[in-house]
Parts: sequence; C-alpha cells; structure tokens
Amino acid sequence: MAPTRDVDMSHLIDTAPVSALQKRAIALCLALAILDGMDAQLIGFAIPALSEDWGLSKASFGLLLALSSGAMVVGSLLFGPVADRWGRRRVILLCTVLFAVFTLASAFAPSMGVLIVLRILAGIGLGGVTPNLIALTSEYSPARSRSTMVTIVVAGMSLGGFLGGLAAAQLIPAYGWQSIFVAGGVLPLVVAALAWAGLPESGKFLAARGDHAGAAKILSAIAPQAGISGSVTFTVDTAATKSPIRELFAGGRALDTILLWVVFVINFLVIYFLFGWMPSLFSQAGQSASNAILAAALFNLGGMAGALSIGWITDRVGTAWARSRGSDAAYAVVMAGYTLGALFIGAVAMFLANPTLLLITICIVGFGMSGSSAGIIAIAASIYPVAARSTGIGWAMGIGRIGSIAGPTLGAALIAAGMGARTIFLLMIVPTAVAVLTLGALFVRERLRGRAAIGAAEPAAVPAEAH
Repeated sequence: MAPTRDVDMSHLIDTAPVSALQKRAIALCLALAILDGMDAQLIGFAIPALSEDWGLSKASFGLLLALSSGAMVVGSLLFGPVADRWGRRRVILLCTVLFAVFTLASAFAPSMGVLIVLRILAGIGLGGVTPNLIALTSEYSPARSRSTMVTIVVAGMSLGGFLGGLAAAQLIPAYGWQSIFVAGGVLPLVVAALAWAGLPESGKFLAARGDHAGAAKILSAIAPQAGISGSVTFTVDTAATKSPIRELFAGGRALDTILLWVVFVINFLVIYFLFGWMPSLFSQAGQSASNAILAAALFNLGGMAGALSIGWITDRVGTAWARSRGSDAAYAVVMAGYTLGALFIGAVAMFLANPTLLLITICIVGFGMSGSSAGIIAIAASIYPVAARSTGIGWAMGIGRIGSIAGPTLGAALIAAGMGARTIFLLMIVPTAVAVLTLGALFVRERLRGRAAIGAAEPAAVPAEAH
C-alpha cells in the first residue's frame, strides 16, 4: 500500500501557473459580481419612472431603499457562515437564483407593498452572493496576484452599476421601468446555469472539511505536474470548525474584527451617502439633472478603475516588500486611497459651481473610496482562515451595510437641518479620515503580530547554539 502523501495546498497554488480551471472559476465569479452590482442598483434607476407611473413622491421610496439595504445585511450575515459549512459553490448558486427570481418578479409588482417584499427577498440573495464570490476568488488565486484577482471581482460590482445605469437610460424610456427588472432577472439565471455546469468548489474548503479526494481532483487540474494521485492529504491554514462565527474573535482576532467592521461601516456610509444624495445636492448647487446622472456613472467608473489599480499596486508593491514588510503594502495602498478620497470630497465641495471640474473630482472620489473598498475586502480575506473566511468577509460586509442605511439617513438629517451642499460634503471628510486612522491601527497590530512571531521563533535557536 502506497504511503499517504501530505501536500501543502497553499504552496502548490501559489507556485503553479494559473490553470484553465482557476481562470474559469474567477471568470464566472466576475460575471456574477457584475450582475450582482447591476441588480443592487436597479431600484435606484427605476425610482423616477416608478414615481411617475404610480403617482408617488420620490421621498416615499425611502423605506424601500432602507429595507433593501437591510436585507443585504441579513444576506451577508446569514450566508457567510452557511457557506463555511455547505461550501462556496452551493451558496453562490442558491443566492444567485434567489436574487434573480425575485428581481424578475419585481417587473410585475402592482404596488409599493409587493415591491418592498420582492426587493427584500432579492436583497437577501444579493447580500449572500458577494462574500462567497470573494472567498472563492481568494482561494483560487495564487498569492502573487491574489489582491488583483479579488479587486477585479469587486470592481465587477462597480462595472455592473455603471452598465446598469447605461442600460436603464436606454431601456426605461423605450420599454418602461419593468424592462430593467426583466433584464436583471433573466441574465443572472443564464449565468447561474453556466456556473452550475462550470464553477468548481473551493479546493481549500474541501480539504478543510476533510474531503481530500475532492481536493485532490481539483488540485490535479490546477497543477498536473505535481502528480497528485493515490492516497493524499492536504495541509491548509486551518481545520474545519463547528463555529465559524467564533473564529472571528479567536486567536487574537477580536480587535482586528472590530476595527475591520468600523472601516466597513464608514466605507458603506460614505459611498451610499453619495449614491443617495449626490443628485439632490448637485441640483441644490445649481447643476443640471443630466450632470447629476453623469456624476453617478463617473463615480462607479472611478470606483472600478480604483479597485483595479489598488489591487495591481498592492500585488506589485507587496511582492517587492514581501521579505521585509509582510502584508504592509495592502494597508499602505488602501490608506492612501481613502486619503485621496477625503481630499477630493473636499474638492467636490469647492467645485460645485463648475460642471467640468465637479465631474472630474467626483470620478476621483470614486477611484479613492470605491477602489479602497475593494482593498479592505482583500484585507478581510487575508485576516481570516479558510474555515471562517466566508463568515469573516460576510460579517464584515453585513455589519458594514449598516453604513448603507446610516449614510442616506445622515444625509437626510443634514439636509433637513438646513445645511448647504458645500458644508455637507465637507463634513463627509470626517468619517473618511476616521477610516484612515482605523486602518492605521490595524496596520500597527499587523506589524506587532509579525514581530511577536519572529521573537517567538528566535529563542528556539539559542539552545542549539549553546550546545
């Protein structure tokens, strides 16, 4: 009987060329992320036409928006732990079908009450898909390009919002608001069918759950040159756990988790404040309705460019610094992105009367803020072990989505208090600065933990030298 062979799965994925299986998995994750980002913003595109068709004020859709965001919170919190038990693939397929079916049903909603229920159910699916797409992408990507791959998938959500806006501008005038919900339901169902046929489960997840035969099949496709066959076991960064939520606070990660949640809340607060109130504030400042729509599209476009740039820079700088500075690059690049976002939010306040400069600056705000949101998701994926990775990302995004409710609510309160557009934009610099400081605290903890690990390893060599 051949001896059991132990294989370091992470090392194998990190050193092997990127295989066709990995490319297919990441491409399907990207396609689903684009559709997730598109569907998440569809209701915002539909509100003006719905308001006119149903004879309701735009303000009356506030509850719908709040409950949709709240449903995404539930989806993220619920399906992260479920995926760490059932697998990434199953939950991705389930949640995609869930949001697709209820988005398609939204096209036939006869009233506000029915539409609210349908968007809540779709929101649960939307919230559950995102963390699992990120976890699966992270686990199929080699370390040398992991940040790039994760941020490409996250950037796909911004691309989905951008493409959804362009499509809505064409479809709604020609075919009515129902048309965008039909497209937003049918397209994900088509891609879900492709994913059912071609999306593999995470090999790291299978190994962590003890399915070494299934992991071997995947690893033999990723690295055929390794000759993986027969009796084999895999080493991954952790064993399976019965309580992935507890893992978020185990092993000295409690403060890291809390600090990460603070950054996510601030990130969603600022971004959803801008999504919700940019058009109104720009209109208050004298800009045209067309410029307000263009500003929203450019914010998404800037976010996509920022996510791709931040991921690429993190991988390139991180590779150069790997021996001496560990994962410092990710923190440094994301902190720089938030700082850029804060500076240009101030520039937006200064250029409210100048259409050209305003559109340029809001695009750069998207580059810094949305781009950095991709970076913090990549950081979250690196903080947690495989057995709790979907949970860690899902809970960070779920808790963070509290900011997606607080941002528009805060904007409404500031406007109701009689503050002008310039003052409100200047106030948004404050939470962004807090995000930079919080990331700085996480960075310090990372450095201290790295030094402690080095210090713990060094004494082991002293007795040998003494003999």
